[in-house]
Amino acid sequence: MKKLLLLVAAATLTLSATAAGPKTSMQPKTIQESVQQLKAEKALDGKLTTTLKTAKGEAIASGALRAKAAVTPEGTPAPYVFSDYYYSSVSVKVSKSEDGSKVFFSNMFPYVFADEEAWVQGNVSTDGTSVTIPLEPIAELEAADAFYKVYPVEMIVSEEGSITGVEPLVFVKDEDKYYIDDDATNPARFIGLCALEDDGTFIGYFDYTYLIAYEPYTGPTEVVELPEGAVPEDYTYMFYAAGLFGATQTIVNGQVYIDGNDVYMNLLTCGYEAWVKGTKDGNTVTFPGGQYVDCGSFLTFQPFYTDGTTDEEGYLFTYPCDYVFTLNPETNTFVAATLEGKDLYSGLVTADGGLYTYAFDYIVGKPVEGPAVPSDPHDLYVEYYDYYGQYAFEYYLDPVDVDGNFLNLDNLAYYIYVDDEIYTLTPDVFVELTEEMTLIPYGFTEGWDVYDGIIYIGEDLLTSVGVQAVYTAGGETNYSNVACIDLEGNEYTLPAPQLNPDGLNNVNVKKVTSVEIYDAQGRKLEAAQQGMNVVKMVAADGSVKTIKMYKK
Repeated sequence: MKKLLLLVAAATLTLSATAAGPKTSMQPKTIQESVQQLKAEKALDGKLTTTLKTAKGEAIASGALRAKAAVTPEGTPAPYVFSDYYYSSVSVKVSKSEDGSKVFFSNMFPYVFADEEAWVQGNVSTDGTSVTIPLEPIAELEAADAFYKVYPVEMIVSEEGSITGVEPLVFVKDEDKYYIDDDATNPARFIGLCALEDDGTFIGYFDYTYLIAYEPYTGPTEVVELPEGAVPEDYTYMFYAAGLFGATQTIVNGQVYIDGNDVYMNLLTCGYEAWVKGTKDGNTVTFPGGQYVDCGSFLTFQPFYTDGTTDEEGYLFTYPCDYVFTLNPETNTFVAATLEGKDLYSGLVTADGGLYTYAFDYIVGKPVEGPAVPSDPHDLYVEYYDYYGQYAFEYYLDPVDVDGNFLNLDNLAYYIYVDDEIYTLTPDVFVELTEEMTLIPYGFTEGWDVYDGIIYIGEDLLTSVGVQAVYTAGGETNYSNVACIDLEGNEYTLPAPQLNPDGLNNVNVKKVTSVEIYDAQGRKLEAAQQGMNVVKMVAADGSVKTIKMYKK
C-alpha cells in the first residue's frame, strides 16, 4: 500500500507523487543557495552536449563531445536504474568482469554524452566494498581549435558554491548495488563531467547531479513489445490527467493492437512507444499491473485505486490493482470499468518506489470510417473580464458522432459563432494570428487566445456566443447543431444545416431582441465608449438583463 497526497481544488482531484522531497532539508542555507545558483547557470548552457562552462560560469563555444576510445565491457549487461536526489531516473546498463575486478557502466551521463553505448570502467577494491572510476578521460571536446579532455569526477564544492577541486569518483559496492556514500555532515557533493588540464587543473564542468545511486531494477525483466509484424490501428484516447491545478480532459491520437484475446495499448503509460498488454475475456479487457515499460527510464505500469481514506497528514491511501476496460463491440470502444465505485487510476512506479498518477476515466475508441455527424458541443460558459476587455467562452467538444462513435481528430474542426453568426478570427483581434481564420482545426492553438475548449474574444460588445463541430470525411462535410449561450447564461440551439434548416430547434431558446447602451451617468449612447458602459438587453419574452462592461 502506498500513500498519495490528496489535494482538492475547484472540486477536482489532484494527486502528487509518493516519493519524498529532495534530501536537501538538512543542508545549510548557503549550500541550498549554491545548488540553485549552479542549476540556474546550467540552465543557460543551451545544448549541454556542445557547451562547456568554466568555474566562473563562462561558456566556451565547442563542438559535440566525441568518444576518445571505446571501452569494451566484459560480462553480460543487465538493466539498472540511475537516480539522483531529485528522483529523476534514466535507463543504464551495468556489467561485471568474470573475475569480479571490474564494473562497467553505460550511459552514465545521459544529459551530456548522448552515446548510450559509451561505457565507463570502474575498478573494484580488493575487499570488494567499493568501485573507483579512475581519473582517465572518456571523451575529447573540440573548442576554439583546442582539445579538452573530459573526465567523470566528483566535484568538491565550497559552502559559497565554488568548485574548489575534483576527486576520483568512488561508489560504495553493496552486493549488486552501487551508490555514492552520503552523510549529512557533507551534503554538498556533486558528480559529473568536467574538463581538466594535463596537470589536473580544473577548467570547467559540463553537467552534474547532486549525488547518484545505481540500483538493479527488481521488477519484470522484459519490456512489453508488440508481436513481430504487428500493425497497430489508430485509436482515440480520451481521459482526465491529474495535474497541479486539477484534472483536465485530454484527447489525443494513439494506437491499439488486437491479436485474438491479446490487446495492446500505448497511451496507458508515458508515450507512443511504451506498450502494455491486456487480455480479453468476453467484453472485459484486463491489463495486469506490474508490467515493465521503458519511458526513457525503467518504470513499472501499476494501476491503483483509492477508497477515500487518508492519514493524519492528508495522504490518500492507494492500493495496487489491475486496469479493467469494458468493451463495446458495436462502437469499438473501451471504457474504463469502475471498482465498486472506487476511483481507478493508471500509474507508473519509479525505481525508488515513487508512484506517479498518470490518468483516469479512460475511453479508448476506434475512429468511425467514412462520413459521420459530430455530436453537439456542451457545458457552455461565458464571462466578460473587465481587466482584459475580453469575453472568455468555454465549451466541451467531444470527438464522437451522434451515435457515440469516435471521430478521427484530423478530420474534426469547429466554428465559433457570435450573435448567431459564424465568427471570423482576425489578426487585429487575435494578435498571434498571421491571417484570418474561420474554420478552426481541432487541437489548434495560437498560444494566446485560442485553445481546445476555450477562446478569448476581444470584441467591444456581443450578446451571445456559440460553437459548432464540423466533420469532413468520405467526401462529405457534416455539422453538429450550434450550441449557444447568451450573457445571462441561457443556452439555446441553432440547427445543423443537414438536420433542420428552417429554424431553432430547442424550446429553451431565450433570444435577445434589443440592446441599449448607457454611460455611467445613465445617458444613452449610440455605441460603447471607452471606460464604463451599462448594457441593457431585452429578450423576446420581455425580460431585461443589465450588465456593466468596461471598454479599453
